[in-house]
Amino acid sequence: MAAGSGRSGWPLDQDMTASAHRRWLWTLSALSLICLLFAGYCFVRWGVLHVQVALGEEQTQMFEECRTQALQSSDPKKIAGFIQAAIIYYPSGTKQSTGSHVDRMVERSRQLAIDDMIARLRIVTGGDLGKDPQSWIDRYGEKEMVRPDRAANPSQPTGSQTNQLSAAAGSGR
Repeated sequence: MAAGSGRSGWPLDQDMTASAHRRWLWTLSALSLICLLFAGYCFVRWGVLHVQVALGEEQTQMFEECRTQALQSSDPKKIAGFIQAAIIYYPSGTKQSTGSHVDRMVERSRQLAIDDMIARLRIVTGGDLGKDPQSWIDRYGEKEMVRPDRAANPSQPTGSQTNQLSAAAGSGR
């Protein structure tokens, strides 16, 4: 048999083995790179979710503080201020992506707090202005507060809103 012609030709067997090893090494390297990239992607997604949840926790805590203080108050003006604070405090789309799971949870928490504060206003005032929080704010709230839909940047409170938000949120923040 001639050299390099198969089984008895040792150099050809060595070339085929080296070639197979190189293919195996490239395949293993490519799979390792794909796994590493996927792990990096998962780590980044986890980090982003962790930040979103932390921001959502802070937002819902603010709503709960407003709710708690409003339920302890008998002053319609203060209760309306707490409602206003809950409405203007980082509306949907400012800290969370609009429509995301965390955003929906935050907005549910905001609405439940506002509903409870409106119920408290009904008890305190003996009146019923419906479910729209703005009608309660217009009737009992501070006149110098800017409505959130008229603010230049609704995610950031303006002058008088900042002071009233601080008072509404309490010093425990």
